[in-house]
This record gives sequence, structure tokens and C-alpha cells, in this order.
Amino acid sequence: MNKHLEIMDTTLRDGEQTSGVSFSISEKLTLAQLLLQELNIDRIEIASAHVSEGESKAVKGITDWAKSNDYINRIEILTFVDNGRSINWMKKAGAKVQNLLTKGSLNHLKYQL
Repeated sequence: MNKHLEIMDTTLRDGEQTSGVSFSISEKLTLAQLLLQELNIDRIEIASAHVSEGESKAVKGITDWAKSNDYINRIEILTFVDNGRSINWMKKAGAKVQNLLTKGSLNHLKYQL
């Protein structure tokens, strides 16, 4: 039986959550290119949907590059259960693949969904 291992990198999303870490738009594009072209990472999650206007610009820059270099299906966005806001943000930014974060606590089920 053949086994296949896929690697998904979240540096461009999770790295931004680290104290003192904030990548510029050009740094994000450079990191995305390095991860996909040089390290041949299978998939990269580059942002959480609708975080900020700056994040949207960075995602748009990465997705524009990814489309013209046949990597667009390896670019992923973390989306949420939010009545389509995340999906609309993702589409506007040019991404095609979502990773849907769902929550199942009683509070979320009763009051947020």
C-alpha cells in the first residue's frame, strides 16, 4: 500500500499571531514563493478571512502571483461560519480554497451560529 504525506504550512497565517511578528506584503509574497517553489510545500494557508484591509491586499498579491504560476489551488484561506462573509472576502481576494473553522461549544451553537 502506497502512502502519501501532504504538508500544509501555516506560517503566513499563524506567524502573524506571534507577538512581535508582522510580515509586510512583499515579505508575505516572498515567503509564499519560497514555500511553494523552493520547498515544494503542498499547501499553504496564508490568512484568516476578513482580518484587515492590509491582509486583503497581501492575499490579493499572493493569489495574483499564484494564478499566473499555476499555484492557485495550493493557496488556502481560513474561513469561518459567518453567513458567507468569509467566502465573499476570500473570493474578492482571489483565493479558491477554504479551510472552514467551525466551533461546537454550547455558546457558539446557541448565540453565534
